[in-house]
Amino acid sequence: MPAPRDTALVVRAARLYYEQGRSQTEVAQELGLSRSNVSRILTQARDRGIVEISIHDPDGPPRHHPAVEAALKARFSLREAHVVSAPRTPGLEAVARQGAVVIAARAAQVRSIGVSWGQTVQRVVEQLETVRLRPAPRVLPLVGGHSALDQFESGESVLRVLASRLGARAEMLYAPAVLESATTVSTLRGESSIAAVLEAAAQVELAVVGLGSMGMHSSPHIVEQMALSEQEQAAFLAQRPVGDVCGWFVDAHGVPLGAPTDQRVLAVTFSQLLRIPEVVGVAAGAEKAPGVAGVLRSGAIASLVVDVDLAKELLAST
Repeated sequence: MPAPRDTALVVRAARLYYEQGRSQTEVAQELGLSRSNVSRILTQARDRGIVEISIHDPDGPPRHHPAVEAALKARFSLREAHVVSAPRTPGLEAVARQGAVVIAARAAQVRSIGVSWGQTVQRVVEQLETVRLRPAPRVLPLVGGHSALDQFESGESVLRVLASRLGARAEMLYAPAVLESATTVSTLRGESSIAAVLEAAAQVELAVVGLGSMGMHSSPHIVEQMALSEQEQAAFLAQRPVGDVCGWFVDAHGVPLGAPTDQRVLAVTFSQLLRIPEVVGVAAGAEKAPGVAGVLRSGAIASLVVDVDLAKELLAST
Protein backbone atom coordinates (compact mmCIF):
# COMPACT_ATOMS: atom_id res chain seq x y z
CA MET A 1 0.00 0.00 0.00
CA PRO A 2 1.36 3.47 -0.79
CA ALA A 3 2.87 5.24 2.18
CA PRO A 4 1.46 8.55 3.42
CA ARG A 5 4.20 10.38 1.49
CA ASP A 6 2.59 9.22 -1.81
CA THR A 7 -0.24 11.71 -1.48
CA ALA A 8 0.04 12.81 -5.10
CA LEU A 9 -0.55 9.25 -6.27
CA VAL A 10 -3.54 8.82 -3.97
CA VAL A 11 -5.08 12.08 -5.16
CA ARG A 12 -4.50 11.23 -8.81
CA ALA A 13 -6.11 7.80 -8.42
CA ALA A 14 -9.06 9.32 -6.55
CA ARG A 15 -9.61 11.94 -9.27
CA LEU A 16 -9.55 9.34 -12.01
CA TYR A 17 -11.99 7.08 -10.18
CA TYR A 18 -14.40 9.54 -8.50
CA GLU A 19 -14.28 12.61 -10.75
CA GLN A 20 -13.68 11.08 -14.17
CA GLY A 21 -15.70 7.92 -13.57
CA ARG A 22 -12.93 5.52 -14.61
CA SER A 23 -13.17 1.91 -13.51
CA GLN A 24 -10.55 0.50 -11.13
CA THR A 25 -9.11 -1.52 -14.01
CA GLU A 26 -8.77 1.64 -16.12
CA VAL A 27 -7.15 3.52 -13.22
CA ALA A 28 -4.69 0.63 -12.78
CA GLN A 29 -3.75 0.77 -16.45
CA GLU A 30 -3.36 4.56 -16.35
CA LEU A 31 -1.09 4.46 -13.31
CA GLY A 32 0.79 1.26 -14.14
CA LEU A 33 -0.46 -0.52 -11.02
CA SER A 34 -2.34 -3.70 -10.27
CA ARG A 35 -6.10 -3.50 -9.75
CA SER A 36 -5.68 -4.68 -6.13
CA ASN A 37 -3.24 -1.81 -5.49
CA VAL A 38 -5.75 0.69 -6.87
CA SER A 39 -8.44 -0.73 -4.59
CA ARG A 40 -6.15 -0.24 -1.57
CA ILE A 41 -5.23 3.29 -2.70
CA LEU A 42 -8.90 4.27 -2.96
CA THR A 43 -9.54 2.88 0.51
CA GLN A 44 -6.62 4.94 1.81
CA ALA A 45 -8.05 8.03 0.09
CA ARG A 46 -11.20 7.63 2.15
CA ASP A 47 -9.38 6.76 5.38
CA ARG A 48 -7.12 9.82 5.11
CA GLY A 49 -10.01 12.17 4.36
CA ILE A 50 -8.78 12.91 0.86
CA VAL A 51 -12.12 11.61 -0.40
CA GLU A 52 -15.34 12.16 1.52
CA ILE A 53 -18.48 10.34 0.46
CA SER A 54 -21.86 11.90 1.22
CA ILE A 55 -25.24 10.33 0.54
CA HIS A 56 -27.97 12.83 -0.30
CA ASP A 57 -31.50 11.52 -0.05
CA PRO A 58 -33.74 13.93 -2.02
CA ASP A 59 -36.78 12.50 -0.26
CA GLY A 60 -35.25 12.60 3.21
CA PRO A 61 -35.89 15.16 5.93
CA PRO A 62 -34.57 18.67 5.28
CA ARG A 63 -31.32 19.73 6.87
CA HIS A 64 -31.60 22.37 9.63
CA HIS A 65 -29.23 25.31 10.12
CA PRO A 66 -29.20 25.91 13.91
CA ALA A 67 -26.96 29.00 13.89
CA VAL A 68 -29.12 30.73 11.31
CA GLU A 69 -32.27 29.70 13.18
CA ALA A 70 -30.93 31.23 16.41
CA ALA A 71 -30.00 34.44 14.62
CA LEU A 72 -33.47 34.75 13.06
CA LYS A 73 -35.18 34.18 16.40
CA ALA A 74 -33.12 36.91 17.99
CA ARG A 75 -33.47 39.37 15.10
CA PHE A 76 -37.25 39.11 14.78
CA SER A 77 -38.28 38.00 18.29
CA LEU A 78 -39.64 34.68 17.04
CA ARG A 79 -40.73 31.81 19.23
CA GLU A 80 -39.40 29.30 16.71
CA ALA A 81 -37.45 29.48 13.48
CA HIS A 82 -37.04 26.53 11.14
CA VAL A 83 -34.38 27.17 8.51
CA VAL A 84 -34.03 24.27 6.13
CA SER A 85 -32.41 23.05 2.94
CA ALA A 86 -32.28 19.78 1.08
CA PRO A 87 -29.70 18.58 -1.46
CA ARG A 88 -30.67 19.05 -5.08
CA THR A 89 -34.10 20.21 -3.97
CA PRO A 90 -35.67 23.66 -4.43
CA GLY A 91 -36.08 25.74 -1.30
CA LEU A 92 -39.87 25.61 -1.66
CA GLU A 93 -39.86 21.82 -1.40
CA ALA A 94 -37.66 21.84 1.70
CA VAL A 95 -39.93 24.42 3.33
CA ALA A 96 -43.03 22.41 2.38
CA ARG A 97 -41.65 19.27 4.02
CA GLN A 98 -40.63 21.04 7.21
CA GLY A 99 -43.85 23.05 7.32
CA ALA A 100 -45.82 19.81 7.14
CA VAL A 101 -43.77 18.39 10.03
CA VAL A 102 -44.49 21.48 12.14
CA ILE A 103 -48.23 21.47 11.37
CA ALA A 104 -48.54 17.73 12.01
CA ALA A 105 -46.88 18.13 15.40
CA ARG A 106 -49.15 21.03 16.37
CA ALA A 107 -52.43 19.70 14.98
CA ALA A 108 -52.87 17.04 17.65
CA GLN A 109 -52.45 19.66 20.38
CA VAL A 110 -54.99 22.27 19.30
CA ARG A 111 -58.75 22.43 18.93
CA SER A 112 -58.82 24.78 15.97
CA ILE A 113 -56.64 25.64 12.98
CA GLY A 114 -56.92 28.55 10.57
CA VAL A 115 -55.31 28.67 7.13
CA SER A 116 -54.69 31.31 4.47
CA TRP A 117 -53.72 30.65 0.86
CA GLY A 118 -50.76 30.87 -1.50
CA GLN A 119 -48.33 28.56 -3.27
CA THR A 120 -46.18 27.81 -0.22
CA VAL A 121 -49.18 27.02 1.98
CA GLN A 122 -50.48 24.73 -0.76
CA ARG A 123 -47.22 22.81 -0.88
CA VAL A 124 -47.12 22.49 2.92
CA VAL A 125 -50.64 21.07 2.98
CA GLU A 126 -49.79 18.77 0.07
CA GLN A 127 -46.90 17.30 2.07
CA LEU A 128 -49.07 16.49 5.10
CA GLU A 129 -49.64 12.82 5.78
CA THR A 130 -53.29 11.85 6.24
CA VAL A 131 -54.14 11.24 9.89
CA ARG A 132 -57.36 10.77 11.80
CA LEU A 133 -57.21 13.06 14.79
CA ARG A 134 -59.73 12.41 17.52
CA PRO A 135 -61.14 14.77 18.40
CA ALA A 136 -60.55 16.44 15.06
CA PRO A 137 -59.75 20.17 15.24
CA ARG A 138 -61.98 22.76 13.64
CA VAL A 139 -60.44 23.89 10.35
CA LEU A 140 -61.34 27.43 9.39
CA PRO A 141 -60.45 29.94 6.67
CA LEU A 142 -58.59 33.05 7.75
CA VAL A 143 -59.51 34.67 4.43
CA GLY A 144 -62.20 34.41 1.80
CA GLY A 145 -61.69 32.42 -1.36
CA HIS A 146 -59.36 33.23 -4.22
CA SER A 147 -59.45 30.77 -7.11
CA ALA A 148 -55.98 31.75 -8.35
CA LEU A 149 -54.34 31.28 -4.96
CA ASP A 150 -56.22 28.73 -2.87
CA GLN A 151 -56.92 25.82 -5.21
CA PHE A 152 -55.01 22.71 -6.17
CA GLU A 153 -55.04 21.48 -9.75
CA SER A 154 -57.81 19.10 -8.70
CA GLY A 155 -60.01 22.11 -7.95
CA GLU A 156 -60.04 21.41 -4.21
CA SER A 157 -59.26 24.34 -1.94
CA VAL A 158 -56.35 24.41 0.49
CA LEU A 159 -58.87 24.54 3.31
CA ARG A 160 -60.68 21.37 2.24
CA VAL A 161 -57.46 19.43 1.61
CA LEU A 162 -56.04 20.44 5.00
CA ALA A 163 -59.24 19.35 6.74
CA SER A 164 -59.25 16.07 4.85
CA ARG A 165 -55.64 15.32 5.82
CA LEU A 166 -56.51 15.87 9.49
CA GLY A 167 -59.73 13.88 9.44
CA ALA A 168 -61.74 17.06 10.01
CA ARG A 169 -64.49 18.97 8.23
CA ALA A 170 -63.72 22.31 6.63
CA GLU A 171 -65.85 25.24 7.68
CA MET A 172 -66.27 27.30 4.54
CA LEU A 173 -66.39 31.04 3.96
CA TYR A 174 -68.51 31.47 0.84
CA ALA A 175 -67.20 34.85 -0.24
CA PRO A 176 -64.14 36.16 -2.10
CA ALA A 177 -61.10 37.33 -0.16
CA VAL A 178 -60.52 40.46 -2.20
CA LEU A 179 -63.20 42.71 -3.66
CA GLU A 180 -63.35 45.82 -5.81
CA SER A 181 -65.74 47.65 -3.52
CA ALA A 182 -65.19 48.69 0.09
CA THR A 183 -68.97 48.93 0.46
CA THR A 184 -69.36 45.31 -0.62
CA VAL A 185 -66.77 44.19 1.92
CA SER A 186 -68.62 46.04 4.66
CA THR A 187 -71.93 44.51 3.58
CA LEU A 188 -70.52 40.98 3.50
CA ARG A 189 -68.98 41.38 6.94
CA GLY A 190 -72.47 42.19 8.16
CA GLU A 191 -73.91 38.94 6.84
CA SER A 192 -74.47 36.61 9.79
CA SER A 193 -73.10 33.46 8.11
CA ILE A 194 -69.88 35.22 7.04
CA ALA A 195 -69.48 37.09 10.31
CA ALA A 196 -69.82 33.82 12.25
CA VAL A 197 -67.05 32.11 10.27
CA LEU A 198 -64.69 35.08 10.56
CA GLU A 199 -65.38 35.39 14.28
CA ALA A 200 -64.57 31.69 14.77
CA ALA A 201 -61.46 32.02 12.59
CA ALA A 202 -60.23 34.88 14.75
CA GLN A 203 -60.35 32.53 17.76
CA VAL A 204 -58.25 29.68 16.35
CA GLU A 205 -55.35 28.39 18.40
CA LEU A 206 -53.07 27.84 15.41
CA ALA A 207 -52.82 29.65 12.08
CA VAL A 208 -50.83 28.71 8.98
CA VAL A 209 -50.14 31.62 6.66
CA GLY A 210 -48.12 32.40 3.58
CA LEU A 211 -45.91 35.49 3.56
CA GLY A 212 -45.86 37.61 0.42
CA SER A 213 -43.57 40.24 -1.01
CA MET A 214 -44.76 43.22 -3.02
CA GLY A 215 -44.86 42.56 -6.76
CA MET A 216 -44.02 38.85 -6.48
CA HIS A 217 -46.01 35.65 -6.72
CA SER A 218 -49.40 36.10 -4.98
CA SER A 219 -49.14 39.80 -4.15
CA PRO A 220 -49.84 41.17 -7.66
CA HIS A 221 -52.99 39.02 -7.86
CA ILE A 222 -54.28 40.55 -4.63
CA VAL A 223 -53.79 44.11 -5.87
CA GLU A 224 -55.21 43.26 -9.29
CA GLN A 225 -58.41 41.90 -7.75
CA MET A 226 -58.95 45.20 -5.91
CA ALA A 227 -59.27 47.08 -9.21
CA LEU A 228 -57.81 50.26 -7.69
CA SER A 229 -58.32 53.53 -9.50
CA GLU A 230 -55.26 55.57 -10.46
CA GLN A 231 -55.77 57.77 -7.42
CA GLU A 232 -56.18 54.77 -5.13
CA GLN A 233 -53.13 53.10 -6.65
CA ALA A 234 -51.10 56.21 -5.97
CA ALA A 235 -52.35 56.33 -2.37
CA PHE A 236 -51.47 52.66 -1.95
CA LEU A 237 -47.92 53.03 -3.31
CA ALA A 238 -47.36 56.20 -1.27
CA GLN A 239 -47.60 54.05 1.86
CA ARG A 240 -44.59 52.03 0.61
CA PRO A 241 -45.98 48.48 0.79
CA VAL A 242 -43.39 45.71 0.96
CA GLY A 243 -45.18 42.56 2.09
CA ASP A 244 -48.51 40.96 2.79
CA VAL A 245 -50.14 38.32 4.95
CA CYS A 246 -53.76 37.18 4.68
CA GLY A 247 -54.38 39.93 2.13
CA TRP A 248 -53.18 42.73 4.43
CA PHE A 249 -50.22 44.78 3.26
CA VAL A 250 -47.50 46.15 5.54
CA ASP A 251 -44.63 48.58 5.09
CA ALA A 252 -40.95 47.88 5.80
CA HIS A 253 -41.47 48.61 9.51
CA GLY A 254 -44.31 46.11 9.80
CA VAL A 255 -47.03 48.75 10.03
CA PRO A 256 -50.29 47.62 8.37
CA LEU A 257 -51.39 49.86 5.52
CA GLY A 258 -54.63 51.81 5.60
CA ALA A 259 -57.06 52.76 2.84
CA PRO A 260 -57.68 51.85 0.14
CA THR A 261 -56.37 48.27 0.38
CA ASP A 262 -57.46 47.59 3.95
CA GLN A 263 -61.05 48.22 2.89
CA ARG A 264 -61.02 45.62 0.11
CA VAL A 265 -60.08 42.49 2.06
CA LEU A 266 -62.49 39.99 3.57
CA ALA A 267 -60.43 38.17 6.19
CA VAL A 268 -59.67 38.15 9.88
CA THR A 269 -58.38 41.62 10.71
CA PHE A 270 -54.73 42.31 11.29
CA SER A 271 -55.35 43.01 14.97
CA GLN A 272 -57.17 39.67 15.26
CA LEU A 273 -54.24 37.92 13.58
CA LEU A 274 -51.93 39.41 16.19
CA ARG A 275 -54.02 37.82 18.95
CA ILE A 276 -53.93 34.26 17.63
CA PRO A 277 -51.76 32.21 20.03
CA GLU A 278 -49.49 30.80 17.33
CA VAL A 279 -49.20 31.94 13.74
CA VAL A 280 -46.85 29.83 11.63
CA GLY A 281 -45.52 31.73 8.62
CA VAL A 282 -44.12 29.84 5.64
CA ALA A 283 -42.12 31.30 2.76
CA ALA A 284 -39.40 30.34 0.28
CA GLY A 285 -37.09 32.21 -2.03
CA ALA A 286 -34.45 34.83 -1.27
CA GLU A 287 -36.27 37.33 -3.50
CA LYS A 288 -39.10 37.51 -0.96
CA ALA A 289 -36.87 38.84 1.82
CA PRO A 290 -38.12 42.49 1.83
CA GLY A 291 -41.76 41.48 2.16
CA VAL A 292 -41.16 38.70 4.66
CA ALA A 293 -39.02 40.99 6.81
CA GLY A 294 -41.82 43.57 6.84
CA VAL A 295 -44.37 40.99 7.97
CA LEU A 296 -42.02 39.66 10.65
CA ARG A 297 -41.52 43.17 12.02
CA SER A 298 -45.30 43.46 12.48
CA GLY A 299 -45.14 40.88 15.25
CA ALA A 300 -47.81 38.72 13.63
CA ILE A 301 -45.60 35.65 13.20
CA ALA A 302 -44.60 33.46 16.14
CA SER A 303 -43.02 30.57 14.24
CA LEU A 304 -41.28 30.77 10.88
CA VAL A 305 -40.39 28.12 8.30
CA VAL A 306 -38.08 29.32 5.51
CA ASP A 307 -35.31 28.03 3.28
CA VAL A 308 -31.71 28.88 4.10
CA ASP A 309 -31.30 31.32 1.18
CA LEU A 310 -34.27 33.39 2.31
CA ALA A 311 -33.09 33.23 5.91
CA LYS A 312 -29.68 34.63 5.01
CA GLU A 313 -31.26 37.47 3.04
CA LEU A 314 -33.50 38.28 5.99
CA LEU A 315 -30.49 38.51 8.28
CA ALA A 316 -28.70 40.70 5.76
CA SER A 317 -31.64 43.12 5.63
CA THR A 318 -31.42 46.25 7.79
